[in-house]
Amino acid sequence: MTINKLHIIDWYDDIITSIVSFEKDVYLFHCIHKNFRTHEKTYYCVKIDEESFLRIESIVVNLKTFKKKEWKIINEIFTSNNKKENAFLVKSISLLRGENIVFHELEASGSLIKINFPFDVSVLYDV
Repeated sequence: MTINKLHIIDWYDDIITSIVSFEKDVYLFHCIHKNFRTHEKTYYCVKIDEESFLRIESIVVNLKTFKKKEWKIINEIFTSNNKKENAFLVKSISLLRGENIVFHELEASGSLIKINFPFDVSVLYDV
């Protein structure tokens, strides 16, 4: 699938949380792992509906910084859509408009990941 639109929600040190839209579907992408040698990132992706996309898009477009209220909305949307049939993994060095993305289903034994936004990126660094 090819990225049509990309709205960055949160970005720090190349760790991105974003809304990504394709021809027919929209996903909330969140970086859950970064290989610092190859720069490849693993994104946990949750498919969201059009109404949820419009709610998040209006927050991202209209506000430069988010307060607890906005993060609460994003968390509610993420949690309500974080279901086995909506959750995927993507590996990519970067997310760019026009880039072709391959989705991978969660393994049968894999479980859904619970994420609370804003995300503390320090957990991705090896100490």
